[in-house]
Amino acid sequence: MKIITAIILVLIIGSCNEMTNFAEDTELTGKERDLPRNMVYSYDCIKDSGSLSDVLGKADNIIGKLTTFNIEVTDQEQVEFGEQFMKEAIENKNFIIDSTDAVNARLDTILANLVKKRVKPTGITYKIYPLHDTATINAYTVGGKIFITKAMINKCTSSDQLYAIIGHEIGHNEKGHIKNGIKQMKASKKFFGEWGDMFFLAKKLLTGSFNHKNELEADYYGLDLTWKLGYDICSIRSFWDDMAKGEGHNTTLDFLRTHPHSDTRSKCLVNHIERNFKVECK
Repeated sequence: MKIITAIILVLIIGSCNEMTNFAEDTELTGKERDLPRNMVYSYDCIKDSGSLSDVLGKADNIIGKLTTFNIEVTDQEQVEFGEQFMKEAIENKNFIIDSTDAVNARLDTILANLVKKRVKPTGITYKIYPLHDTATINAYTVGGKIFITKAMINKCTSSDQLYAIIGHEIGHNEKGHIKNGIKQMKASKKFFGEWGDMFFLAKKLLTGSFNHKNELEADYYGLDLTWKLGYDICSIRSFWDDMAKGEGHNTTLDFLRTHPHSDTRSKCLVNHIERNFKVECK
């Protein structure tokens, strides 16, 4: 099962790339709101039809659908997968869960508030864990288990940003991204036997950039939940603008990226907010 840990980290680790404090709060900062009608999730902002990543990404998507169409993964299987992942990660000392941190209660409250606002929710159960890591700005999820580093918590300068980041991780589960990854693992074992895990890992290493749409979909989902709870969804713009500083673009290696560039995410999210919520982010 050790290979499973490596595979999942390649597949879904979501880097969102100083210490700043934000006010403690346990209540909502604004009035809860309904989502606008006829919302549109647009991915035009990340399209580049002439790029290698776009061409190979479409091929990867087609192959994935063809090989996994008759493979089922239940919500319970996803939860069990998350439990196995966490067990192995702790045993292998891949991370340290900071169970005594005072921020735990705050994170539990944020997660509970967000989970209540899901539409047509899955049966996945959620739990959030702060990681003792002040160097890596990161948050990721496996089967309802959400892991967030201390560096990420400190990077968020407001509750609004933290809600959007954690909502993003919920989105990966609710939108079926984790399920699809497990389905592809099952397909790899089905067609390649004992070499299936290694084949799947190699495939993901070579097609890592093809999660751009999933990342943006999770971004949108997290913002939608944040809006429903009454928080400032425009605050995420400053988060990604700050992350973009010094990031740079490399046209040769960009197709290996698992996430859109931070400046691209900022623009996509601002477009999403202005188009659907009719709010101008300044």
